Amino acid sequence: MKTKIKSSIEAYELLIAKLVVIAMILTTVLIFGSCKKDEDTTQKIPDIDTQTTKDESVAQSEYDEVLVISAEAVDSAQTSDNETVSLSIAYCAVVTIDTLNHKITVDFGESGCTGADGITRSGKIKISYIGYYREPGSAMSITFDNYTSDDYTVEGQLSYITLERNGEGNLQFTTEVINGKVTYPDGAFVTWNSTRTREWVSGELSGDIYDDVFQITGESQGINSNGDGFSSQITSPITIKTACWNEFIFYPVSGTKVIMPEHLSTRSIDYGDGSCDKIVYLTVGGYKYTVSLP
Repeated sequence: MKTKIKSSIEAYELLIAKLVVIAMILTTVLIFGSCKKDEDTTQKIPDIDTQTTKDESVAQSEYDEVLVISAEAVDSAQTSDNETVSLSIAYCAVVTIDTLNHKITVDFGESGCTGADGITRSGKIKISYIGYYREPGSAMSITFDNYTSDDYTVEGQLSYITLERNGEGNLQFTTEVINGKVTYPDGAFVTWNSTRTREWVSGELSGDIYDDVFQITGESQGINSNGDGFSSQITSPITIKTACWNEFIFYPVSGTKVIMPEHLSTRSIDYGDGSCDKIVYLTVGGYKYTVSLP
């Protein structure tokens, strides 16, 4: 009888031992599977890095703003007999014309002045030009002398060449930013170079700078304010409406581009449906995010 009881106890202990081993194996499998699942999930969620999106948009906006001011200055200089003219947006600036040497200086003063668009600018925009503005072959070269826009310092050189009218009768220009640099009020900065084609879609003949619409195509390269390199390519023409400047909105209103940051996934930016706002839509790896620009 004792032998049978002993055998039963040994069998029971063996069964318990086996169950413990099985439980340990299952626990290990579940833990491993859970970790693997977490790993897979982590790999699928991309690093959105909105800084490059913001820096690219700020740089584009700053140089587009300078181009519009400079174009108006040259246009006004060539249609005026005076040595000074006034501008629509930058009406507070002193514009000096040297017709003999084909040079124009737009001077906002050392302490700065606030334009019709609500932006306070200081320093100078210096323009050299050849040919009559809006005629094919005419060109501008633009540089800066301690120029700031709402405490953003803008440097580098811009070129602006009038090409021809396209099939719709719209003027087309090429623009290039060379060694561009925009420094934020806190000292951070983005460097930016771009080559683009600019089409004057509407507003050319009205004489009102606030009804102009431009469509832009092209590409850019730079280093964002975190020190990381990037490049971009416009995939659907970007639209700029100067009417938005009345609402102090200086970003594009529609169009798309792709941005290729170093060491990160390619992402696309959608500027929206034509509304004047500071919202863009960033898509990375199938995930879509809403980004508010500065």
